[in-house]
Amino acid sequence: MADFSRLTGKFRIQKDNTIDRDPASATKPSRQSLVCIQCRKAKLRCDRRQPCTSCLRRDEASLCLYQQPRQNHKQLLTAQDRLSHLESLVRDMMPPTITSSASGSSTIDQSPVTVTGLSNSDLAQNMSAANYVGSTHWSAILDDIQELKVTLESEEDPLGVDATALDLVLSLQKETILFGSPESYSAKQIVSHYLPPREEVDRLLAVFFRGESFIIPFIHTFQFQRQYNSFWSHPEGTNVLWLSVLFSICSLANLIQGATGVLSCPSDEVTARTAKFQIAAAKCLVAGDYHRPQPFVLEALTMYAQCKNMQSLDPCREAGVIFSMAVRMAYELGYHRDPDFVGSFTVFEGEMRRRLWALLKQFDAMTSFQLGLPSNICIENCDTKSPRNLTDADFNVDTQVLPPSRAETEPIGILWFIVKDRQMNIFSSVCRETLSFHDKSETQIIELDDKIKQMHTTIPNILRTRPVSESISDTPFLIMVRIYVEFIYLKSLCVLHRKYMTQGNVFSTEACFKAGRQLVSQFIEMYKEFAPGGQLCQECWMLTNFTMNDFLMGVMILCLVVHVGRRRDLQLSLTHPNYEKTIFSLLKQAHAICIEKSSASRDARYVARAIKVLLEDPPAQSNTVTTFDLAMQWKDGNSLGWLDPFWMEDNETDWGLFDSLMMNQSIDVPNGSQY
Repeated sequence: MADFSRLTGKFRIQKDNTIDRDPASATKPSRQSLVCIQCRKAKLRCDRRQPCTSCLRRDEASLCLYQQPRQNHKQLLTAQDRLSHLESLVRDMMPPTITSSASGSSTIDQSPVTVTGLSNSDLAQNMSAANYVGSTHWSAILDDIQELKVTLESEEDPLGVDATALDLVLSLQKETILFGSPESYSAKQIVSHYLPPREEVDRLLAVFFRGESFIIPFIHTFQFQRQYNSFWSHPEGTNVLWLSVLFSICSLANLIQGATGVLSCPSDEVTARTAKFQIAAAKCLVAGDYHRPQPFVLEALTMYAQCKNMQSLDPCREAGVIFSMAVRMAYELGYHRDPDFVGSFTVFEGEMRRRLWALLKQFDAMTSFQLGLPSNICIENCDTKSPRNLTDADFNVDTQVLPPSRAETEPIGILWFIVKDRQMNIFSSVCRETLSFHDKSETQIIELDDKIKQMHTTIPNILRTRPVSESISDTPFLIMVRIYVEFIYLKSLCVLHRKYMTQGNVFSTEACFKAGRQLVSQFIEMYKEFAPGGQLCQECWMLTNFTMNDFLMGVMILCLVVHVGRRRDLQLSLTHPNYEKTIFSLLKQAHAICIEKSSASRDARYVARAIKVLLEDPPAQSNTVTTFDLAMQWKDGNSLGWLDPFWMEDNETDWGLFDSLMMNQSIDVPNGSQY
């Protein structure tokens, strides 16, 4: 056997010069640097974190980057080949393009499809076409007014509205990304970079807590004051999620100041400053592991979602996602169970939990309604009581026994919140029934209608709506919350009866007409007081996307009443002799408001176009007919008239016309026909 003990040298592979090698394959692959660029420049030790400790110590966390290995030429070629192969597979799998006509029919386009040929706008349009909205969404009403929907989809925006301000808001919203690594941010870095001096923060908090105009019920004034003082005394020991709440409050206060004209700086600066506070709040959420159930996480998520929601007059889908996340986490933390039955909480903690759960119920129901989606909370699976009608001065962290609720004759800030919590039960039930695929009988409709009206009778007199001219001694906040409470009642009726109105139910049509007329007229009266010198001038920030969405829904309900009245001949004139004249008067005023708000709301711009089309449509019957009209005449036993394919002179059947009719396409009616 060979003596291996003498083999003490190094083994090497001899290079074979006879083999030709690819120069690209001989390139030595680049190694990934394990030291960040800043530490390598300063010749310091790096713990390889992101950001590393050395960069955090030098306040250079944003500059802590690591050099990435470069892909060699061969790897790039392989990636390109794989991408080309994938594109060819997708191209082979895609069916011919299906294009929908205005009336809902489908035709097949045999032109080749190229995946890479789609622009970003095309992809966005295709994605938006697949979005689902339920029948509670105001835009779904357009499905019942086919001609109006077709006209709006086929023509360009004729309003010529400058959407620069809206685009600025949307661009700033895109700058905040909630998902990230907690190690990417530190509380010290966020505070030093985003939080103004204490004097300025004090002023913002004073705006937020001044009076009772915008106090979030789950933020107890005196408890927050103690936490705020503790933060300035020991900032390093503050919970980062509580910091997120602080930044959200600053964002809301800055938004209020900008809306009321308190700040002298341009609106663009106000928007940018508001967005800066929101970015800080989002970074605090990430740094605090917002996805983990823990103290302050629900408060921080809810406040942040409210900031996003207040930023635009259009529904905020990001806020809807965050509220859904907060609801799921609240379930995990047991907020849907009353503290008297589950858990061991102090009196103070139990009442604050009730307040937070009540707010989540309201926000979840309202946001889901805005987006036309089912609610995330099932009322039947919750037993948490409504909060008591108490001010923050009535109880505190050391309270042993809660005092009884105050009488509902005082317009304290929490009262309207409690009344809304009661209304949410019936409102959520109406939305759930409307989104159901099963129709109700007329008896069931009347029963649910009675429940809505019965709930309306329980509203305290102090919160019952009244004309603005009779509210000269009331605070602007009280005037607004009266409208908020009344709108819940009115839109409950609209949502319940809208589907059955389109089916020809006279009772539902009457209910929609009355509720829609009252909703729109009250909004118009309120909107006039937002002008300089009006009673609500200093509270114009209270015009949120919730209220705007209710107004737009009321407008579309009135448009539908006109449409149904013409198409179905429901003889509304028997009880309302000038119902169409009344509606058109309201629609003209609503159109002016939508035009004015079009630069801040895309929904308002779209509804303005819808109103314009309806106002320009003459009351006489239109020269178009759809399959719906044909079905109604066939049901009544009437002849098809000129639409009968065998009606043509000399027995010349127009099968093309007949096919168009069967495909549900709107077609022009010859002059002199019975249509």
